[in-house]
Amino acid sequence: MILRRVIRHVRNQEWTAILIDFLIVVVGVYLGIELGNWNDERDAKSEYQGALQRLAVEIDTNLATLDSVEPAVLQSLRRVRNAFEVLQSCTESESNRQAVNTGLAEIRGTYGLHLRRTALQELTNSPRLLAQQTASDRKRFTDMLFYFDLMQLDANFSEYHPLEGRIQDNPIIRIGPSEEIVQEYFGVDYSGAIRPLLLAVPIDEACQNNQLIKSFFTWENWQDNFPIYIRQIRNELVATKAHLAER
Repeated sequence: MILRRVIRHVRNQEWTAILIDFLIVVVGVYLGIELGNWNDERDAKSEYQGALQRLAVEIDTNLATLDSVEPAVLQSLRRVRNAFEVLQSCTESESNRQAVNTGLAEIRGTYGLHLRRTALQELTNSPRLLAQQTASDRKRFTDMLFYFDLMQLDANFSEYHPLEGRIQDNPIIRIGPSEEIVQEYFGVDYSGAIRPLLLAVPIDEACQNNQLIKSFFTWENWQDNFPIYIRQIRNELVATKAHLAER
């Protein structure tokens, strides 16, 4: 329509009309581009707000996980330390034997650090989301990811290293009769029948078994790091939650 009108104006040498038509075209193109940019910017901001909301939910979920796991880790550490001290006392008694058997039940497994990080990785990896972040946003999120990676690396070693030695292979350990247990770990129900590990010799003999002593030492040495991991991750989660609240 405009093209035909411009051609007519050119033929009639209506230069003012040509200029007006030209300006109409330029302004129309400019407005179209600006409208498109405005829509893109609005969509990007909406996408960023959605990502921040997902991160807030993820933080609350991870804090709830830490609140659940931390008491269990501390209780397990207390049981193992008590068993270790009783074992090193070399004093035979029914209560001491029960304490060591309780410790054996603990060191046959370990705790790990398994947290959600999908929203955090999205915010630190997506160029579109990174473009929406302020300098303080980016620093807070990258700092949090750094400590997540650091703590996860150490936590993985602390979780798996104590399990490299099979406590049940020690000849002074016997397998007890099957018993039912009720146990949940990270929301997964592990309840069922299990055969406990029990001392097969008196404590004054068990305390001389270097293999058993090292099993307790290795477990305690590495699992004792988990309160540190939990504290550091909790600090990062709380700091990021406070940062989100201030925006």
